[in-house]
Amino acid sequence: MAGKPRMPEVERFMAKVNKLEDGCWLWTAYRMKNGYGLFRMPTKHELAHRVAYRLFNGSLDSRDVMHSCDNPACVNPKHLKLGTRKENMQDAKSKMRMRVGEMHGRSKLTNDQMQFAKTASGLQREIALLLGVSQGHISFIRNNNPGHKAKSVSLGIAQ
Repeated sequence: MAGKPRMPEVERFMAKVNKLEDGCWLWTAYRMKNGYGLFRMPTKHELAHRVAYRLFNGSLDSRDVMHSCDNPACVNPKHLKLGTRKENMQDAKSKMRMRVGEMHGRSKLTNDQMQFAKTASGLQREIALLLGVSQGHISFIRNNNPGHKAKSVSLGIAQ
């Protein structure tokens, strides 16, 4: 017993798109909390922007599909390009779309405390004790800031 004939994938996809004047193609079907759309495939759901890239730009590989318009609901293939995860994260960071420093939900220190940890003189374990973090945390802060040559600040602890 045959069911009704399936609509071609491109037609099914485009039935869920609203082309806006600004050039974005807004995904009108289901979107996750983060704004990215999902497109139902016969055996799974796939991110709508990845489907758009595959349908209109060519095959996908393991790289991320990046948005030039910074609109997660956009599926315009002209706004999409492939990039590594690192490139995607650097792009998001450069456009201030990522929470960094004290604005990050898992941050342990304020920006002022970070600056203090980078520049304070004295033993790392003493600085860690003052700030309520581990010595390893202080070491990470100091060793993962290439090119940072800040002026040293004294702790006022006898050495």
